[in-house]
Parts: sequence; C-alpha cells; structure tokens
Amino acid sequence: MLKILMFLLDAVCFFIAIVVSLALATGDGFVRLLSESRLIVILYPSFTGLFLLLMNSYAELPGDYSFYSALKIIAAIIISHVFFALLMIFLGRPVSYIFLINIAVYSMALCGLYRFAAVSVYYMRRHMLKDRASNEKRVIIFGAGDAGKYLANMLFQDSSKKMRPVAFIDDDPALEGKKIKGLPVVGPRLALPYAAKKYGAETIIIAIPFVDNSTIREIFNLCCQAGCTVKRFGNMSNLAFESLAKSTITEVRVEDLLQRDVVRLDLESLSVFLRNKTVLVTGGAGSIGSELCKQILNYGAKQLIMLDINENGLFEAAMELRRKYRESSFVTCIGSVRDRDLLSAVFAQYKPQIVFHAAAYKHVPMMELNFREALVNNIIGTKNAADIAASSGAEKFIMISTDKAVNPSNIMGATKRIAELIIQEKNAPGGTVFAAVRFGNVLGSNGSVVPIFQRQLREGGPLTVTHKDIRRYFMTIPEAVQLVLQAGSISKGGEVFVLDMGEPVKIYDLAVTMIKLSGLEPEKDIKIEIVGLRPGEKLYEELSLSEETVDKTALDKIFVLKRDAEPAGNIKPDLDRLCDEINAKDFSKAYERMKALIPSLKNISYAE
Repeated sequence: MLKILMFLLDAVCFFIAIVVSLALATGDGFVRLLSESRLIVILYPSFTGLFLLLMNSYAELPGDYSFYSALKIIAAIIISHVFFALLMIFLGRPVSYIFLINIAVYSMALCGLYRFAAVSVYYMRRHMLKDRASNEKRVIIFGAGDAGKYLANMLFQDSSKKMRPVAFIDDDPALEGKKIKGLPVVGPRLALPYAAKKYGAETIIIAIPFVDNSTIREIFNLCCQAGCTVKRFGNMSNLAFESLAKSTITEVRVEDLLQRDVVRLDLESLSVFLRNKTVLVTGGAGSIGSELCKQILNYGAKQLIMLDINENGLFEAAMELRRKYRESSFVTCIGSVRDRDLLSAVFAQYKPQIVFHAAAYKHVPMMELNFREALVNNIIGTKNAADIAASSGAEKFIMISTDKAVNPSNIMGATKRIAELIIQEKNAPGGTVFAAVRFGNVLGSNGSVVPIFQRQLREGGPLTVTHKDIRRYFMTIPEAVQLVLQAGSISKGGEVFVLDMGEPVKIYDLAVTMIKLSGLEPEKDIKIEIVGLRPGEKLYEELSLSEETVDKTALDKIFVLKRDAEPAGNIKPDLDRLCDEINAKDFSKAYERMKALIPSLKNISYAE
C-alpha cells in the first residue's frame, strides 16, 4: 500500500511540474492549459511514472533510502525526459530544451521534497523510540530478507519486546553496505563479532528461512566469541511471508546444535502403513510413546489405543491429543503390560492391527537397584504383549529397543536385549511380523540429561556430569519416532533395526553448550561438577553400525542387524525357561540363564 501511495504522489508531483512549466512557458491560465495542452498534461505524468516503475524506483521504502536511491530516481526522471522529448517529436508536438529542463527540475524537486519529508519523519520517530530505549537490548538481525525486515518493523513498533535492532548481518554480498529499514547491513556472518562490538549488541536473532543446524552452530559459535546470546524468529523451516505474522522470537534449542541432517521420510509408505489402521501403543504416556501417538494419528490411523500404567501421564497425553484430533479417534487404557489378562481384554475389544511396544523401565542406575522389577516389566511384559499380538492376529509388532542392548553391562540393557531375542524368536512365516528398532538417547525425554541440566541451570548450578569423557548418541524425540515408524513400514519379520544416531556427543560439551545458551559462562557463572560413573553406566554406548554387523536398507539412517551377528542355534527353550523362572520369582536362576544368553553379563552379579 505504501508503494502504491508513493506512485500516486509521484504522479501528482509530475502533474504539478508539467502544469507549472506550461503556465510559465505560455502564460495561460489553468483551465486553458487543460483544454489546449491536455495531451502533454496527460502523457507526461503517465510516461515519467512508467519509467520510475521500470527502473524499480519503488523497491525501497523511506526507511531504506540511501544516496544510491536518490541517484536511481534522478536517473529515471532524466531518461524518461529524453524518451518523452522523442515521443513529442513523433507526435508532431516538439518541446524546447529549456521546457524539458524546467519540468525535470520541478519534478525532481517535488519528488525529492516529499521523500525528504517522509525520511525525516521516519528518523524523528526512530529518534523518539531511541529516547525510550535505554532499557532495551540492542539486537542484530541475521538475515535481511522478508523475515528480517518484518522482524525489524515488529521490534520498532512493539516496545513490549524490549529489543532494539541496530544492524543486519546477511551473507548476500550485494546487500553489504546498504541500509534496510534504516539499519546498516554490516556484512556476512563472519562479521558478527565485529558488528556486535561496534553496535554494542547483546543478542543476535536468526531470521532466515530453511536454516540448517550447521548454520545455527556456526552462528552460535560466532556469538559466543562476541559474548552475545542467540535467538531465532519463527519456524526456521517455513518462513513464508503469510506465516510471518504468527512467528515469534524463541530460544535456540540444544536440538538445533546437534550435528545431524534433516530426516527425509518416505511419506507414501508411511501413509499406506498406518492409514485406516487400528494401532496400539504400549507405554503411550512416555516420551517416545506419546510422540508415537501424535504421529500415528497424523498419518491417518483409524483408531489409536494408548496403554500405560501412568495415570497422570496418560491424562496429559490425551489432553494434548484432544487439541488436534477427534476424541473418538483414540482410547486411553490404564494398565500394565505385566497384566496378561488385561492385555488379552484390550486386544479382544479393539483388535489392533499394528502394535508399537514402548512400555519399559529405562533408567540404568535405578534398574541396577531394582533388577527384579526390570526382569518382570521388560522381559515378561514384552513376552505378554508379543504372545497376545500373535494369537490375536495383529499384522505387525514393533518393539522400541535401545543402544544399551549392545554388549550390555547393566541389567536394563540386558533385559532389552532379551526382549529383542523374544520378538525375533516369536516371528514366524505367515503370522504377525515382529521387529525391534534400536536407538540411543533422545533429547528432552523424561529423566534424560537435558531436562536435568535445565533444572540445574534454573537452580544456579552446578551441572553434574558423571565423567568428563562420557559420550552418548542423541536424537530428537520427533526424529526418533519418525524413524521408528519408517522402520516399521519396511519390516518383513525378525529384524532388529538400528538407527543412525550420527556422532556421539560428549556430555561435558553438552553441559558447556547449555550454559552458553543461557547466556552464561561455564565455570565462571555456572560450575560443572564431575560426580563419577553411576552403577551400570558405560563411558561409551554402541549401536553396531559397522559393515560387519549391519546391512543398509533402502532408507537413509535405518540399518538392519545381520543374521550372522545374532546368537547361533535354537535359543527358544532357554528364553521360555527364563520367562518361567521370572514368573516363578526364581530370580537367581533367571539371572544365571541371562548370563548364559548374554556373555557381557558374566562378570556382573546381583544380590537376590
């Protein structure tokens, strides 16, 4: 609208310029001029305005004007006058050079005058805003495109944000040195520390679409050098202009700094896998289970059954689903996978076609102290669910496993490895397709390291790390669930899928990053305390991604454990006896049998 208004104002200026020039040249009055020289009066404003449009003179608004903007308008007016003179000769109405110079000068003066007034008002308003900005944070905006311009306007107009933009950073060399919204474009990202120092900026806001994690990491590191905090504007994967009004300024998350590529899914196979199906998720109130529920409904499942022993967690998960999905599309069932009768009733009533088994105890140190409960829940619970899924005619049964099942040195990892073996032995041609999906830690899950660090930061520290060299694999909850669903869609039976978790992350480095994300300095503002390894904890987790142990699948980031990497011989009798011993509460014998099945447990003992 502002550009249209400027075009109309220019047309008025050109009209006044031609009328005044004709009046001075002929001495005629206004009415006579309009009747005798109406061709020139009509042609000149139209012709000159057209040239300003052709030369893109309305691309910049008053807040963006520079010396180059003025030169561009002057050049457009001069060129338009040359062509206007030629047109008048062609029409048999030649005009004098003095007349052309007069209308050009008047046009430039009038157009320049109102533009000067507009720029003056703009900067006076900016100066008034500066006077009340003593308590506002000085901000540099990374990205001078549509999103960056929108953000600058928003911050100028909304004093409640308590932020004042002072400069832009943009990697486009054509923008360097220009002014946009009255703010200088200092240069590319490498100029961030210089710009922050020069303009006294405290915060950098990323406002560019489709930014990848490597870019965010690089900007984050540059901001750390400059002593600035980093924020982001809107959804970095979708900053379409129509969505800018809904965008907000948010914190950069630790997930954004993970060295991971974007997951690309085969959406067609996922839709075929889940659409119009009845799906059961055990452990539906947990971090992975609740995300599974959201994505399963998103891919068009006919009905979702959420089973969990955690009443409050199930209530919260259901409340979240109600905000987006019809209440009739999902059912909540309170109960444990240890309860075989309850599971049988659930399967009989709802007849699920696909089962995702996410119910398990997962905390390593706690399971070291409660190994009986770990055996009953993780092993017997899995066997119950698998047995009933098979007898009920379910199409697929996908178990969520863990990297701790690789050469386990703790009871939690050992129970999950036994659970993998159970579902592999349960798989049979023509029956339910059984498979497991193995991955590492997920960021933000209940009881994981990131929420613990966040709580410790709120309390002022220290952040506790068990060992300075301890490393873990990480992925985000949505990414892990997407890959679980994708693995489920391609499963044929008996596979243990292994997800590519990227490079392992040092927990100490993660603590340092989270302190910096809070705008604090490690060891100075917040201490990091090394507390020693916990019972059953390993320095390094394994995922078995070597060529000797896994095969690639047709999908990126999903591998399948080779059969020759599995135990040789028929282990079903041992698994059956193990389950019988657990059910009989003969935990000493059960543990001895587990050690026979899992060699890495041989040197570890548990008191009964």
